[in-house]
Amino acid sequence: MMFDLNKYYAEAHSGNVVDNTELLNYVRSFEQVVLWGGSFLGEAVGKYLLEHDVTILNYWDLRSESIQTVNGIECIQPFTTEPKDKTLVIFCIANNVIRGLLLKELNEKGYTNVLRGDFLYMGAVCPFDKTTGIESAWCQGSMCCRSIFCQRLSNIVKSRSKNEKPLHMFSITFIINQRCSLRCKCCTSYMNEYPLSERKDVPLDRIYADIDKFFDAMDSVGTVTVMGGEPFMHPDLSKIIKKMLTKTNFGLISIATSGTYPIKPEQLDGLDDKRVNVSFSNYEHAISEKQKEMMYRNIEMIKNAGISYTVGVTIPEWSVPSTLYDLGDTEEEMIAKKEKCLQPPRCMQVKNGKMHPCDFGTAVYSLGIADYENNYVDIENSKSTEELRDEIWKFIEQPYYRVCGHCTGMQGLTDKAAEQGYMDFKKPLEL
Repeated sequence: MMFDLNKYYAEAHSGNVVDNTELLNYVRSFEQVVLWGGSFLGEAVGKYLLEHDVTILNYWDLRSESIQTVNGIECIQPFTTEPKDKTLVIFCIANNVIRGLLLKELNEKGYTNVLRGDFLYMGAVCPFDKTTGIESAWCQGSMCCRSIFCQRLSNIVKSRSKNEKPLHMFSITFIINQRCSLRCKCCTSYMNEYPLSERKDVPLDRIYADIDKFFDAMDSVGTVTVMGGEPFMHPDLSKIIKKMLTKTNFGLISIATSGTYPIKPEQLDGLDDKRVNVSFSNYEHAISEKQKEMMYRNIEMIKNAGISYTVGVTIPEWSVPSTLYDLGDTEEEMIAKKEKCLQPPRCMQVKNGKMHPCDFGTAVYSLGIADYENNYVDIENSKSTEELRDEIWKFIEQPYYRVCGHCTGMQGLTDKAAEQGYMDFKKPLEL
């Protein structure tokens, strides 16, 4: 049947109440429906579909042997369902790092009927809209969606602005240090590349000034991520979060941690605010027993303090990030890269007085690989709120960033997330 998926996606993202009648008819029109992803998102989407008389043939998941069933439905290995042309795959893997490559793999293997499960969740399951506002306990605590990548949440927050043309950002990440307790081979922040002399915290007064200048220039921001490195290695984390909470023009704060560094009780002061969530990555399969014990201890401490938290699901695959050197691209090639890129302006980062387009751009500058004039907004030296606001507008709307000429995009998948070790991203990789 003719059904405009992109139109449905736009409605789901809008923050308005969505009529799902045509969507459900579209799903029912397929002979076979499978859901790829047996974790929280897949379970929630599957439950919704079953309640609306949709027959689900199977779940797909690489962990099928250990999961076995979801919602009482057998879980099998991905790409094992035939015939492909009569199968609708509802893609329910929320992780943004590996999502693009997995969607590409679906198409390459002949599964061309694909419905985004995260967008279906926004339009059909999410209990919030522009009239209700949002709640951290659900948006971050349910584990069904990634609030930092949620278009629906972003548009609900944006709707609060009274400006006809609001300066709104989907999300922003504040990088507060370049120190980490892990040594992940495929770290997308390239922590392993920093020499020991550069593994340090951003000074508190610089972070305070960045918070004031950035939020005062913005009309609204969907979500704020605070990370490093490892944010709990910054002794002033509590002060940083409390400073952010003085701002009212954003939705939620997520503190991204591996949980493998000892949390100090004083770092938890103020984190029990309803807009804050501590997000533990789950790297149990890749870390030592001692680090696992530390993670469990930290989770228990956060829980006992009454702070909202989430613990990620184990991820059997991870993306190999781009190498860092200049590829010598033409201007046209860099423009094409930015047009196809899913990151800016969703993944912009503020670090030490500058706003970069993404974690890759931050790394190229911070590691001293290149310093390009159009590669960041100079927050530190902005002379007024109006000037900074104008600079941010221009930065978002640039046709490309010079750092795009260094980026190859994700280079493939590894066997597991957070594999410990070292890979030199300053030269071509041998995969």
